[in-house]
Amino acid sequence: MFSTIKAFAVSLALGGALAMPVLADQQQCSCKNLQSVQEELRNADYAAKFFADMAAQLKAVEDPLIEAHKIPTHPDSDVSIYHRSSLKRTEIMGRFSLPHRPAHGYTGPATVDMKYGSCEQQPAALEALKAGSQCKELADFALEHEAVHRAKCARDIATVYWDRLPSHFAAEEAERYREQAKATRALLKRIVDQGTVTIEAKLEPRIKGPQFDVTYSYVTQSVEMEGNSSPGSDTWMLKGKTRRAGQIKSVRIAGMSCTSSGQINDDIDMALELDGLTMALDNKSKGRPGDVKIRCKGGHGMSMRPQGEVDGGNVFANESFTVDTEVSHDVSTLPFAKYVTGGMSVSGKNTVSVKLVCPGS
Repeated sequence: MFSTIKAFAVSLALGGALAMPVLADQQQCSCKNLQSVQEELRNADYAAKFFADMAAQLKAVEDPLIEAHKIPTHPDSDVSIYHRSSLKRTEIMGRFSLPHRPAHGYTGPATVDMKYGSCEQQPAALEALKAGSQCKELADFALEHEAVHRAKCARDIATVYWDRLPSHFAAEEAERYREQAKATRALLKRIVDQGTVTIEAKLEPRIKGPQFDVTYSYVTQSVEMEGNSSPGSDTWMLKGKTRRAGQIKSVRIAGMSCTSSGQINDDIDMALELDGLTMALDNKSKGRPGDVKIRCKGGHGMSMRPQGEVDGGNVFANESFTVDTEVSHDVSTLPFAKYVTGGMSVSGKNTVSVKLVCPGS
């Protein structure tokens, strides 16, 4: 057995530097640990796919050599399967790059070694892994990952466990990370479900032309979104109802400074789709009673929008979900801007704030 194969049974703890002292009372994961849980999930997902792909590539090296060894006259009948596969493994590992190394808040060891030829890991290294984890469940998942490796080794007996082709080690690692990702994803759902997601928004478009310069202000009241994740799906929907008030913030017409009063009102239905990592927001508005009046020197005007007018669509998509996310877009990029013609320009910002409020905050 070539020594390069030893590294296959060394589990990556998805971490970084040296561990902190053991925590006597490690806290359960909460929405305060959202970033840590998200990054551990991305790492586990990446590692699961990476090692599964590696297993397939190594098997493609090993299988033809296994067949060649059955034929004494085959040119590759005396080629070491372990050596050839290990060289390929080293090449593939050169491309291994976790999305987050270390994951946010992790201070434990980068790896926990299993001594070659045995089924043992150093207790001190496992304690460092636990102590360096950001919260209890993440520590439990990492320790379970290692425990399953040791259990398989003991079940197979050490000599059999270590006397395997490299593709088998890679496949085992892929399975461990799939299970770790599954547990971490369930934890992420629980954290989001236990918190409260709120959304508020402010749109301030400025429309300017040769004889016209007006800045509007549309404020969407904060709303607590309702709904929960589903065990059967990685994505889920939160919904909420709120109101939006629209006013004219400033206006000049034909060089005259004007004043405005009143507001237009909308009922807003919001739908936030998320997977705990990213999110997309849609909304639908319906006009309610409300008008805006403008008074200028020498005259006045009034906006009388039809009541019941319905509009809506996608607000944003594929944005990162954090405990406090602010999504801002230039008004000129929004769909309605294309309807502003006749030598007029559109500017301003549309800002949406999405927050995950922890229980008790």
